This record gives sequence, structure tokens and C-alpha cells, in this order.
Amino acid sequence: MNSETAKVEILVVDDSKVIRWAATKILNQDYTVHEACDGNEAWAILQENKNIAAVFSDLQMKGADGYELLNFIRSSDDLRLINLPVIIITGKDDDDDTKSEVLNLGATDFISKPFDSVTLKSRAAAYIGYTKKLASVDAKLEQDALTGLANKHFFFAHGEKDHALAARHGTELTVAFVVVDQFSDIISKFGKQIAARALLKISQSITNCLRIEDLAARVDTATFALILPLTNRIGGQRSIYRICEKLNTLNLKTKEGVIHVKISAGLISLDGEEEYENFMQFAERAKIALNSAVSSGGQCLVSANDNKSYPLDTTAAERSSWLAAEQVEADKIANAVNGLGPEISQAINKLNAGKEAELEQEQLARLMQAILPLMKHGSEQLDLGLEAALEAATEKLG
Repeated sequence: MNSETAKVEILVVDDSKVIRWAATKILNQDYTVHEACDGNEAWAILQENKNIAAVFSDLQMKGADGYELLNFIRSSDDLRLINLPVIIITGKDDDDDTKSEVLNLGATDFISKPFDSVTLKSRAAAYIGYTKKLASVDAKLEQDALTGLANKHFFFAHGEKDHALAARHGTELTVAFVVVDQFSDIISKFGKQIAARALLKISQSITNCLRIEDLAARVDTATFALILPLTNRIGGQRSIYRICEKLNTLNLKTKEGVIHVKISAGLISLDGEEEYENFMQFAERAKIALNSAVSSGGQCLVSANDNKSYPLDTTAAERSSWLAAEQVEADKIANAVNGLGPEISQAINKLNAGKEAELEQEQLARLMQAILPLMKHGSEQLDLGLEAALEAATEKLG
């Protein structure tokens, strides 16, 4: 089998043969799956096999557990392993404190037991693309010389892949632009050399606020761009707030005085309501939102999804309160969609009982609209060839 047809390789780590068997059965049609019964065996495989693209690992295991395996991977001097997606399989006894601890150790994401095939496959597909994002290019050509972040070229090239992946699998993606307010005044007052050192400190602070799978780039003099995979609008706002709080604590003292860093930001998230032909078009919406934030006076975040402006010159407590309110509203929408579940079940029961005449057209249209995304995904994954028919149905249902 040549390199063009070889399957991507995944490692599943669990001391339960049943869990390993279940995961392998779900994944082995699309991937080559390796198994390990504990962290030590997994670590040996990772050191020997340079082709492992993602790891799914249990936490509680005999021998070296998931915590130790995470430490092995994230403390490695191999950039491939440092950036390797590690998805933790959590059990019913793993609480929020446990998840927080594992995130701090470098976990990429979580899935819960018992997992289903859709969840496992979507996580695998979503993270495979990030394993070699830095190894596949010449760093000197793709890095910003001043900050060491990705440069503008790499940002858009990588963004095209992330956007295509998110669109194909229906996963979330957020792009944000962040600019240092009044940076020209900083140059005028403190000089170019000190301003450049400030940018380096700012870039380091931004990086420290992001996950391993996120991408930060410097795309203009004092403008940074972020790609946040598997992140919705509220998650993107949280990332901007973390950056804002981090920059507020920067201690940039110079002989001429202290440099106070303030920022403006614009973001856009894939929300399923609007499609974009390419990443350039998608990112442009975030850039327009940034321009709106700057033109309104700065120190604010503008979301292109709802065209709202969120001030950044507020306290952390106030920002947390706003996010909580936004999350409540988002949950209401999600619950409204999930609430169709019983109605769909009732409709199926009527069909099975030969009572299809009881289903009104308005109800049928509403239920069809709800399940069309699932049908499209199923057609693509199972190669059913229904795409054209489903697109026509989508247009008719409005």
C-alpha cells in the first residue's frame, strides 16, 4: 500500500478490551487503529510509530494511567508529539475538576462513555488535520520573523483546510482578528524597538491563552488572527476575554513609562445559518467586524454572527456575566431543537401504525427540516448518493 492510499493511523488506549474492541470496530473502516492497554504501552507505540495522528485514551487504567500518558506526550521534545491531538475518554466518575486538571495537562478534548459511532468518528475526523500543521512546511517561510507566530500566508493556507474540514463534518469553527489599539501612538512615544518588543510580549500572551490545536498568526503590524477549531461563538468570545485579561496584566515598563495594551477584536463562527464558498470569504466577515470595532472607538469585540458589540474595557466579572447570559440564550435554542425528538418519535410510531393521515403537512415540513442535516451527513458517510435529492428537498422546504 503506497503513501497515497494508506489509512491514517490512530491509537486507542484503554485497559478494557471491550472498550478497545468497540472503538476499533467503529474506526477501522476509515483508519488503521492501534491498541494499547495502558500509558506505558501507548508511549512505546508513539515513540516507535511516527504516523500516529490522534490518540483516544482512558484516564483510569492499571499501570501508567491517562494522566501519565498526557505528561509523557506534552513534555516530549518532539514537536510532533507536543502537537498530537489527545482526546480523553471520560467515565461517569470523572467530574469537572478532573476535566479541568486534564485540560491543564494538555488534553485536546473529551468524549464520554458510552460513546457512539458518530461522536467517535467526528472527533477523529476533526482532529486528524491538525497533527502535522507545522511539520509539513518550512518554518522560515511560514513564520512571522518578529513574533515566531504563523504569518499571513500560513494563516490563510491553513484556514482553507480548517474551513473545508468543518464544513464537511458539520463541526464548529471560529475565526477572530485582534488589533492593538492606537499602536501607532506606542511607536511614536516609545520608538520602534520598544514597540517591537511589546509586540513580542503580546504575541506570547496570546499564545498562552490558546489551546494546542488553535492557531495564532500575525497578519499585519499590530493585528493578530486566530483560528479556533471546534469552537462556537461563545467559546470564541471566551478566548478573546482571556486574551484581554492576560494583556491587562502585562507589565511593560520602559524608561519613558508604562505601555498599557488595549485591544479591539472581531470574530465570526460557523453557525449553520450561512454558508461560505471559501475560507477567505469567511475570514473577511471577521475582518469587517474588527473594522467596526475599531471605528466605534476600540476596546470592544464585535461578533459578525449577531452584529453585536461587546465592550472589553470592563471587569472580568462583568464579562463573565454577559457570557453566562449568552450561554443561557444559546441553551434555549438548543433545547428548542432537541425538543423535536419526542415529536419525531411520535410521527414514526404513527407511520408504523398506518396512521400517516394524522400527520399534517406543516408538521411534516417542520420535522423534515430538523432531520435534513442528519440525512445529508448520513448520505455522505454511508455513500448513499442522496445529496442531490436532499439539496432539492432543502430548497423546497425553504
